[in-house]
Amino acid sequence: MVGVVGSAATDRSVVATVVVIAWNGAGLIGPCLDAVAQQELADGFVTWVIDNASTDSTAAVVGLHPIGARLLTVSSNLGFAGAAEIAVREATTPFVVVLNQDARPEPGWLAALLAPLTGPDAHRIAAVTSKVVFTADGLLNNTGVIVGRDGYGRDRGFGQPDDGRFAEPEDVFAFSGTAAALRVVAARDVGSFDRSFFLYYEDTDLSWRLQLGGWRVRYAPDAIVYHVHAASTDVSSPAFSFYNERNRLLMLAKCAPRSLAVKEILRFAGITVALPIRRLMRVDIPKGHQFRTRTRVRVLGSFVRMLPNVLAKRRAVSRICRRPRAEVARELT
Repeated sequence: MVGVVGSAATDRSVVATVVVIAWNGAGLIGPCLDAVAQQELADGFVTWVIDNASTDSTAAVVGLHPIGARLLTVSSNLGFAGAAEIAVREATTPFVVVLNQDARPEPGWLAALLAPLTGPDAHRIAAVTSKVVFTADGLLNNTGVIVGRDGYGRDRGFGQPDDGRFAEPEDVFAFSGTAAALRVVAARDVGSFDRSFFLYYEDTDLSWRLQLGGWRVRYAPDAIVYHVHAASTDVSSPAFSFYNERNRLLMLAKCAPRSLAVKEILRFAGITVALPIRRLMRVDIPKGHQFRTRTRVRVLGSFVRMLPNVLAKRRAVSRICRRPRAEVARELT
């Protein structure tokens, strides 16, 4: 259930809807909205905040902010994926921009982000991803997402100096949901965000389907965002490992060539079986919840329960394919 504060009556007269996705972010949402309020766009934009059933004062902070954002509240936490799906479904503008609550865009970010979607090279561009820089140390967080031949998504440029090495606009495999613009008609064309992902890999999954649908994803180096990494979620937590590993398998089952999907699912299961044996043999195993048998068994159990629905989604993806799965998979690194 979604509750709405504010009116969308003027949305059709502007080109973009900037959607900040919030959850218990009372200390983060104010600076984020301050930065959004500094953006200038010739064709205008509106601002929404989708509040994922926060239990703190996030809604009150949004209500008092002078930007006058339209506040959409949901009765239960739908995760980033569910909130982003609402944004794409409910928007009445040609473009939707998703933005994390712990992100702070630089002035000029929005215009630079939307430029590839409206410029002379806009043909078949469905999404544009920002240059995301760590607030703490100025190193790069993300310049788009690459996907390895093992199906794992990786932040392009992660941890590297922001010294000009990613200064040119170029096509990338996937956008980062931290700060990205979407052509609404394209996102809807391929099924939008999959809310069953909850969080993690929902952006890469949608990007893969956009690639299969014949669309392109673009990196805009002048669209700069500073990011307080993992301010909303703990990347060392069991929940991170669970969703990260499960959703990779879901994405592969939906989007990848059958051979790659089956290989990676079986490899994950095989490693899960082997880990207790390796511990008995006193073999060193890396730390992290992704190497804990309990977490991996949870992943496999959830994946198997979701498999019938995922296979139905795979058939739906096949119907929108304008490029063969094998051709898109050749772009994996």
